[in-house]
Amino acid sequence: MALTEQEEASVRQIIAAMQDGKRISDLPLASGLLSKMHVPVVDEDGETRKMNLSEAVSTASNPVAGRYWNELNTTPVAGYYGSLSALKELPKKLGLGRYLVTDDRARRKLDPVDSTRYEDGSPARLDGSQGQCMWCWNAHYYTTWKEGNNTVEVITFLPVTGKNSTRVPAGGVSWLGGGVIDRTDQKLCSLISDDPRYRGGNGSVLSAYTGLDDGAPQKTQLGMVGTALALKNFSAYARKRGEGWDANWYVARAVVEYTTRILLGTRNSQAAYNPALDADGLMQGGLGAGVTTLNSTTWNEYNGYYPIVPTSVGLEKGDGTGVIEYSVTKGDGTSIYTAPVPVFFGLVHPFGHVWNVVSGMIFDVGEEKSPAYVAPSLYAGIDWTALAGMSLVGELPRASGYIKKLSMHKLCCLPTEVGGSSATCFCDYYYTNWETSRGFRVRLSGGSSHTGTNAGAFVTDAYYAGTSTAAYVSSSLCFFDEDPLMGE
Repeated sequence: MALTEQEEASVRQIIAAMQDGKRISDLPLASGLLSKMHVPVVDEDGETRKMNLSEAVSTASNPVAGRYWNELNTTPVAGYYGSLSALKELPKKLGLGRYLVTDDRARRKLDPVDSTRYEDGSPARLDGSQGQCMWCWNAHYYTTWKEGNNTVEVITFLPVTGKNSTRVPAGGVSWLGGGVIDRTDQKLCSLISDDPRYRGGNGSVLSAYTGLDDGAPQKTQLGMVGTALALKNFSAYARKRGEGWDANWYVARAVVEYTTRILLGTRNSQAAYNPALDADGLMQGGLGAGVTTLNSTTWNEYNGYYPIVPTSVGLEKGDGTGVIEYSVTKGDGTSIYTAPVPVFFGLVHPFGHVWNVVSGMIFDVGEEKSPAYVAPSLYAGIDWTALAGMSLVGELPRASGYIKKLSMHKLCCLPTEVGGSSATCFCDYYYTNWETSRGFRVRLSGGSSHTGTNAGAFVTDAYYAGTSTAAYVSSSLCFFDEDPLMGE
């Protein structure tokens, strides 16, 4: 078939372009700003598009591992953002898993499958004699921004060019889901032991609960996390370990929360656990309900809202992710509750079981508004009864409800708007009682054994003052290699 005149002209142009084409070595050197230059790239759709050269170079040397959420809909499920391979490799590169950490903050990795031995196969003691049982991460950068209608969250190991990246030093938090209290030295620990020195709960045998076997841990509180301590004292007890230690400092809590979202790819941490990977080879689903569905009355009658799951539960999971079932029984052997204990890369109870006090953060709940503040420096600490030296990070909603919007300013992880549900947006609840109780308040995170669908990795309770105590509130030991500074 003969070509038309226009088609012949197009063919001649193609031939001329090929004849006039130059090798890269024959091209003149480019001039001008690197930020103004572009290169061709093939995107994930297979289309050839242009990309800023400086951004391309930065991305190649600093692969981005993250997720994005389309804010035009309310689904908690995310798409992946950046490098797929970097996201798959992120847990390993972050070094997520179980370690023993001594008071000088030297850490030693445990075997990823068997937490009772080190990586080299030698036996490890989890009773505190060789260090504290910590879930650790390597230093990294967290960055979040808006891109059109999408909210993007990424983890990198260099700052993201053109974005406001926050550096998070290497550190760790107790893998036990709460703090163990050394009753002799009044020091916060993270260890597994049945020694009465570390008795959990309020430090006493719960002798009033006759329906329990005398040797049951839910009655003796041996091998349980400590609770019923003035909330601010968890921080004071942790700091006795020396510089760099505290109780669930807000930056440590932030690491738990954003790694949960990014690695699971959902804002619904209580979505059903799914061990299968998705078509891209990424994790999908949540961690299940967690230890959050025990009937409140049943729990109160059983042991007065004190801890019900020993610190040894989940030990067999190593650095893995999944759900371990633990039966909570009465003295006659009947079970009152099968507790589905979630484990996230070795971290037990990233939510649920007992509430966790967050240190380094104060809410000034007043008649007209509820501003939230954080301490810029862990080393400096906070007063708990004053705002001197604190940084304002935003205002909390004035009504309780499921979280619709969440701020990550200075890694505060705080709700700014409610109106979601247990299956949309962030899927977790925000509690406030400002109409009946005002003053300085602390953040409780995670939820407890009867919080139900209100619980989860992102829940915030703003009911309690730093002087409050509760049978169902603890706080996890944490540390950082360097001061996690949150500047302006």
